[in-house]
Amino acid sequence: MNADNPILQVEDLSIALPAGSDRASAVRKVSFTVGRGEIVCLVGESGSGKSVIAQGVMGLLPKQLPITAGRILLQGEDITQAPLSRLRELRATRMSMIFQEPMTALNPVMTCGDQIDEVLAEHTPCRRPSAAPGCAPSSTRCCCPTPNA
Repeated sequence: MNADNPILQVEDLSIALPAGSDRASAVRKVSFTVGRGEIVCLVGESGSGKSVIAQGVMGLLPKQLPITAGRILLQGEDITQAPLSRLRELRATRMSMIFQEPMTALNPVMTCGDQIDEVLAEHTPCRRPSAAPGCAPSSTRCCCPTPNA
């Protein structure tokens, strides 16, 4: 990949709302580009579609919120119509999402280490990532000194 090419391009993205909603679209004709090393923030009022856009990029939209127009290019690959199997390959390797509310994103009955293992085992060739060298140091850098406690 050329260093000048964008990492992410969202082009004229529209995402529908279910019939009977207060409006037809969650987002309409949204476009933005994220370059290598660039930080882009989506800013808007509550209900303006920021999370819906992020879920669309990740391929996590519920069936009731279909992408009706536009494209999403991840490192030049159009993932708008990608099959679930391809999206699963991309998650945690080329794209990831930090959810707004950690209390709903993390499972309180699993250790942090087990949750990291689960993500890596699901989306990478690793089968027991916490046993691999380098996993524990990354956990401690994130202020989780005992990820398996």
